[in-house]
Amino acid sequence: MSLPEDVITEILSRTPATSLLRFKCVCKSWCKIIDDPAFILKHHQTISRLPESEVVMISRRSNATNRRVFSLLRNPGDVVDLDLPTLLNDMFGHVRLVGPCNGVVCLYGYYDNIELWNPAIRCFKKILSSELPRPPNSKIRGGDLGLGFDPNTQDIKVLQILYCVSMNSQIAYQVEIYSSRKNSWKKLGTHVPANIMCYNLWSMVYKNQNFCWWAQDKNNVEVILSFNMVDEVFETTELPSDVEPLGGQHRTTRAIVPLKESLVLIVYRQREDDKVFDMWILNEVGGGGGDEAWSKLMSIGPIPGVEKVLGFWNTYECILESGTGEMVLYNRVTRETKNLGIYGKRSKLEVIVMTESLFSMD
Repeated sequence: MSLPEDVITEILSRTPATSLLRFKCVCKSWCKIIDDPAFILKHHQTISRLPESEVVMISRRSNATNRRVFSLLRNPGDVVDLDLPTLLNDMFGHVRLVGPCNGVVCLYGYYDNIELWNPAIRCFKKILSSELPRPPNSKIRGGDLGLGFDPNTQDIKVLQILYCVSMNSQIAYQVEIYSSRKNSWKKLGTHVPANIMCYNLWSMVYKNQNFCWWAQDKNNVEVILSFNMVDEVFETTELPSDVEPLGGQHRTTRAIVPLKESLVLIVYRQREDDKVFDMWILNEVGGGGGDEAWSKLMSIGPIPGVEKVLGFWNTYECILESGTGEMVLYNRVTRETKNLGIYGKRSKLEVIVMTESLFSMD
């Protein structure tokens, strides 16, 4: 006796994306369900709520070849290197990982060279270069990128912020946004209310429709700069008042990383051998921020031999980079560390913790 379609749909919605790709060959009715955009959204929302559903995408530079290597980590003993299109190796010298959003990440080489990638379904899409007019008599000296999802239009959007320098050394921002549904760019006349720190080194997707950066406003006050993909506006959120000041003799710095659907601010001293990482969780972006917008989450450490926190994985694991460029797991409950044997050039490790999906880029 065959099962009702709604029961089959519920079962399939709890099945990993990579398995569903194989199931599409089982029968036409399953293939029809799996290809339905409504099911694709339901599947990602369901899988995201399941425990231990996250995988880690790793970007690192090989010590042997100096080439960029992308890998996928499903559990501490299961790491697989991923193949990239030849186009990327030819056109992208330095590649940054941006995202994730609905299982999709952005590969960002330099301005106007952007690729969307869903590693679960092995789907790449080279975004067409923006042909919008740029400020006259100026040169583009760099840019930053944001990624997010507009649930109202079911649209994955890419935000590009260009740093344009005029002949008299004046800096102007040009903000452009790409729609994957329309496959087109448009210029936004919006003002960017803060200067992004570290060129996307610490940036993240927040609750799927906001993209956030660590930044400083015009008064040199540290903020979280966020862009809402639905309203297409920027907002700022001040950091909590009791964080240790930036810099100083210990070279105190910050990081922002996602923890499930939350944003976590991490404050630590770079010049300490045994590092302590103080963490605050953001209650909501926008509205000015300050102490009421944040809650102290925890402190971990002191941990010897590590350089920085790269992210959080599943429920209790922190992903760290060691002083030798190795990925290390730290369990927040047992306080035990585990070396993963995954190496790259120091300070060149990047990770994105994500849930795999069936989302295409169209």
